[in-house]
Amino acid sequence: MILKLRVHGDNIVECERTLQLIAKAYKSEARQIEQCMYLPKFELIKSGRKIIIIELFAGHNRWNVNIPKILASYGASLREGADAYITKLNAIGTEEQLLLAIEYCNALPAGNNAWQRNGRALSCAEIGVPYLYFAEIGGVELDKKRNVKAPRFPNPIVPFSYLSTTLTLKVICMPVYASHPAITEKLRESFTAVFGLEDSLRLVKGLLDGSNTGKPLENLIKKGVTLVKILSNERKYVDTLKGEEWEEFLKNIKGEQKVNWLSKFTKHLIWKKKQSSKVHTTLTFKNLLIQTQQLNCLSIGATRIPICLIASSKIKEFANLIYNIYPKQKVFYNAISKLKNPLLVVWITGFKPRGDDSRPDRGLVPLARMLFGNDVNILSVVFGPAKSVIWKDFKENPEKLALNNGLWQAILRLSNFVLADSPTSVYGEIFHELPQKKRKNTKPIFFKSASVTKKYSEHDTDTAIHLLFSKQKSLGIYEGMCNPPGGDWSGVSVLDFKTLTEYRWTSLPRVSTVGGKRPDHIIQITHKSSLVFLSIESKDKSKDLEVEIGKRLKTYLKELFEMPPTACKVEGKDWKLYTNKIVPISEFKMYSGAAFCFKNTDEIYHQLEKGKLDFVMAFEFRPQNQASILHLKTTLQCRFLANLLVKIQEQFVGGLEIQIY
Repeated sequence: MILKLRVHGDNIVECERTLQLIAKAYKSEARQIEQCMYLPKFELIKSGRKIIIIELFAGHNRWNVNIPKILASYGASLREGADAYITKLNAIGTEEQLLLAIEYCNALPAGNNAWQRNGRALSCAEIGVPYLYFAEIGGVELDKKRNVKAPRFPNPIVPFSYLSTTLTLKVICMPVYASHPAITEKLRESFTAVFGLEDSLRLVKGLLDGSNTGKPLENLIKKGVTLVKILSNERKYVDTLKGEEWEEFLKNIKGEQKVNWLSKFTKHLIWKKKQSSKVHTTLTFKNLLIQTQQLNCLSIGATRIPICLIASSKIKEFANLIYNIYPKQKVFYNAISKLKNPLLVVWITGFKPRGDDSRPDRGLVPLARMLFGNDVNILSVVFGPAKSVIWKDFKENPEKLALNNGLWQAILRLSNFVLADSPTSVYGEIFHELPQKKRKNTKPIFFKSASVTKKYSEHDTDTAIHLLFSKQKSLGIYEGMCNPPGGDWSGVSVLDFKTLTEYRWTSLPRVSTVGGKRPDHIIQITHKSSLVFLSIESKDKSKDLEVEIGKRLKTYLKELFEMPPTACKVEGKDWKLYTNKIVPISEFKMYSGAAFCFKNTDEIYHQLEKGKLDFVMAFEFRPQNQASILHLKTTLQCRFLANLLVKIQEQFVGGLEIQIY
């Protein structure tokens, strides 16, 4: 019987990456079988036999399905959406079963970015949904001139939190690491033992077809422990556990056991937190931080993480300093002084200087829960400069605030107590005690199957562009970047068709130093022996395009290509850091374009002139059983693109028509 799967992804890139992951897991080839430009369908072929059919649904909450809301109905604390979900369609197509959630991270997993996705992992794990986190190790930080400064690594406590969750909750919640394109040979050699792609493929196959997952999971756990050891040993200071200590820590399943085990590290792993001078804080908060550190609190295994442990023996002292600093907060004092068990304190800046949410901070409380489970109380201390309206909502209706704000949802849904002490609060300090009601889901997760959207958007435009230009090497075309909504814009690639060497520029800035704007798509074309780049801005509606956007798109790419790439790779071989000072591409032509959903022909001509563009692609999407129409207008020098797209269109018979102006 042919397995029917669906991939619900944040965008088309995450969908297709998941498609390729499944294809590799089954050692098969993916072939597109339906030519719909916004809802592609593929079949996996192995040994000449069709084994799986897969549909790709790009863009969450667009297909009459809201998966985070469904997970919440099964008991998930947070409505955090993963990059991709794989589901199995029932025989009559009316219901889907959730099999696996996947997160992809090509950004540097260092600093506070390292724990940004912990909320997504926890939301799946706590209701029994397997979760895989694919990340890269060995990435480098670049300076303003795109020179390599140094490799960046996550704090070892972050990958350790996934291992801890896997064993504590008895559900697969695993990081899978691969080498970053910019990794040095020395680092590749150091980290080879932790690369887990092959094991992850066996694990994926087991999760999808119900076969044994024991051995690949065991291997990934070992690789994860090895990674944690390497990361801790590489640190300049003794600020984490070391070597075998991590394995001993992992053996402690319950939170109380972990606290008792950590209590023996009272000499070199006492928790300390630096207070940034950039963050404006109250005098009472400063006193709270200073006096808490004077208690010699326990580290959670890494001293520089903004989470500390108040052991049971010091709860009374901690409660007393609360009383002295906040004499009006008697409820706060009473709540803490009655505790019999240890207390985790999570210190959350939470907000940027102008009051906007600091996205990575939403992962801090989930990180604490992933490390210690639900049998340890958490106090979250929020001290950043939030906007005044936030404090009003927090004081009067915290549950309403949690519904509409991802940062506060993580804080309020996963903490037992929350203290807010911010200079922007007109109410002074605010305290809430939050009873946590946890229910463990043991049932498979089913939901009514997704259906075709009737509201088209930028997601569909990006999907169409990706389908048109990817996998076209035989026509001398290479997709250098596809950055749809929710993409990580982690790099731009250029392919040398003669040597089959791929050059990659990583860690891309949003804008260039001279005002250029990062494109959504970069397409490389060989035309009459010349190297041509299409730099494309994609939008839902044409009115959202900026004036003279075409010039900025060209400026960005021109400036980027004046710098050497970060990494290079010959087909069939590993990536390596690019150390040559010579830029591999010098002579090329560049054309800028815009893509959006079609409304009328007038706007095509208008946007071509307004944006100072070389071409405009307006997609008129139609029902799934009808061909969509690409309305194309080009300038004279870019006329070759019309001929090329007509040739590509032959691959999408019944799915696409082209109208040229």
